[in-house]
Amino acid sequence: MKTKGKLTRRSLLVAGSAGLSALAMPAIIRAQTKRKIVVRDLGIGSSFMDAYGRPFTEATGIEVQPVTGANDPFGQIKQMVQTRTYTWDMSIVSRQIANQLAADGAGYLEPLNIDAAPGWKALPDMFRSPVYAGNDVVATVLGYRTDTVKTPPKSWADFFDTKKIPGRRAMRRSPVDTLEQALLADGVSGDKLFPLDFDRGFRKLDAVRKDIGVWWTSGAQSTQLLQSGEVDMCPTWNGRAQAAIKSGAPVAIMWNQSLWQSEGWVILKGGPNADLCREFIKFALAPERQAVFAAATGYGPTIPDAVSKMDPAVAKTLPTHPDNRAGAILVDVDFWTQTREVATERFNRWVVG
Repeated sequence: MKTKGKLTRRSLLVAGSAGLSALAMPAIIRAQTKRKIVVRDLGIGSSFMDAYGRPFTEATGIEVQPVTGANDPFGQIKQMVQTRTYTWDMSIVSRQIANQLAADGAGYLEPLNIDAAPGWKALPDMFRSPVYAGNDVVATVLGYRTDTVKTPPKSWADFFDTKKIPGRRAMRRSPVDTLEQALLADGVSGDKLFPLDFDRGFRKLDAVRKDIGVWWTSGAQSTQLLQSGEVDMCPTWNGRAQAAIKSGAPVAIMWNQSLWQSEGWVILKGGPNADLCREFIKFALAPERQAVFAAATGYGPTIPDAVSKMDPAVAKTLPTHPDNRAGAILVDVDFWTQTREVATERFNRWVVG
């Protein structure tokens, strides 16, 4: 009979074994039952959590942590996959970034494998690929201050004509969109825009270079530039211009010659929570969820039925509305997949040189 509280060699061994098991088990349990995903979203207020994050957690119990990464997360995603240090599980990216990540080397994105999901089936073919599920349609537009720009611009040629329309200007610090705008301003028609003539585009940019006061690097920065009145005209994404309008700033949008493409969900290759991410994407590909996101951000839905679940007045402000789409130009994402790296190197040298 053992005396209560008396330690024996056998009890110490049993206790030690149990202690070792206790130390080992939490890591195993966490690996098997982790119920949290980290998602890089667009960082537009609470739009992501309102439309997707909180409803998904309520429906599944899986926690969603949003993070805001670089405007162009290509390098960040590559580094995370190469080093297998995943600070994000998945991300929303432009279609051209998704294509390039998939095509670069061994690829940096997980196959989605959600073919049976109703939302996937509802996506038009142009908004999906084996590694990409379109979430929204975004247009690059010209935002301008109505209190200082007395002659509303009608084309990119007007933006580049500093004598016709004087004022402080900003542009995106990227060859993407910027070169298209320069070529359209130089008289290239939208249906002849691609493949881009880089030499001609840079010559046109040379003519307006001294008039660009700010080269913006994030969507939030472009909103602030218009909102504060630091600049009078600024090419930006329509949702970022719309954010300035919603804040009460005297800002309007030039929809003619807008450059549009889609943004969507991707999963980082080799990440530990890929299956949870797939469940999230299937949940997000619902018209009622996209309708909430579109109303909050100003970006159009990729699932056609989402429009029927929106206020018609709000739907008219989106790039997918027929009036706004009339003069729009579809960006050739395959062109940028092939040329983006060399174009970026040349553009960066041009900006600082």
